[in-house]
Order: sequence, then structure tokens, then C-alpha cells
Amino acid sequence: MKDWIALVLLSGSLTLTGAHPASQSSSRFAGHWVLTSATPVRAAYDQFWFGTEATVTQDGVTLTITRVSPPPRREARFALDRTESHNEYVVEGQRVIRDSRATASGDTLLISTDTTNADGQRWLTNILRWSLDADGTLVVGDTEICGRGECPSVVTTLRFKRVP
Repeated sequence: MKDWIALVLLSGSLTLTGAHPASQSSSRFAGHWVLTSATPVRAAYDQFWFGTEATVTQDGVTLTITRVSPPPRREARFALDRTESHNEYVVEGQRVIRDSRATASGDTLLISTDTTNADGQRWLTNILRWSLDADGTLVVGDTEICGRGECPSVVTTLRFKRVP
């Protein structure tokens, strides 16, 4: 009976404080990150939101990535409450819309993204899988979906170290 009462009190305090399980696990990813490696090595590969240096912040149930370098500077906001996030950019003079769903589960954050091009065509283009190694390295698995499935997808593993 005491265990049940403690569980009810704990769940009530999480509700009252506005704590959200996704926000608690993903806050571990906040920080200033610098790329240390990308495998396999691919000519001209550039991770759209991270680049080689990025800042990750979290406010409540929103995770924000700000690409610091190389240019162009980009910012993306992701809702961690499983609703779709909408980010718009201009890439090589063309409007690009990225709609993403972020899901935190335990020590992993998944962000799946659909891209809508200037012609209004939308398709799943990217899945990011974030985790932290025991030494604090941020590991991001970047799965780029090739076209609309007519060719093999490419997975790149990025490693970032946290810097002050």
C-alpha cells in the first residue's frame, strides 16, 4: 500500500511541475558540440542541422539545434511531446520545408523528418538517432533516405564532443 501511495504522489508531482519524461531524458543532450568524426567518410557530406559545430538547448518540451559552423547558420526546433515540428529554410535559393517528429525513449532521441520541396512534394528524407556514449560523446546516426526508396539509404555515424 505504501508503494502505491508513493507512486501516486510521484506521478502527481510530475504533473504539477510540468515535467515530461521526454524532456528529462533529452536534456542530457543540451550543450555546445563539435564534430570529432563522421563515418563512413563521404565527400561533400554535410549534416543539415549540425554541420561541424552546433549548440543544443532545451526549454520545457522543445529541443533546439543551432548550427554554428560551417555557414549557413540554421536553427531547428523540435517538439518533444510527439507533435510535428515545422522548420523552413532557403537552400540554394529554393524554399525547403522540414516537418519532424521527435521521440525520446530512455537514453535515445529519434527525430524523423519529411522534406517538402518547392514543388510541394513531401517524403521521408532523414532519421536521426541520438545517444551518449559512456564518455559523454554525442553519437548521432544520420540515416538519409535515398529518393523515395528507389535506391539504398545511407547511414553516417557522427561523433561530437561537448565543449565549454
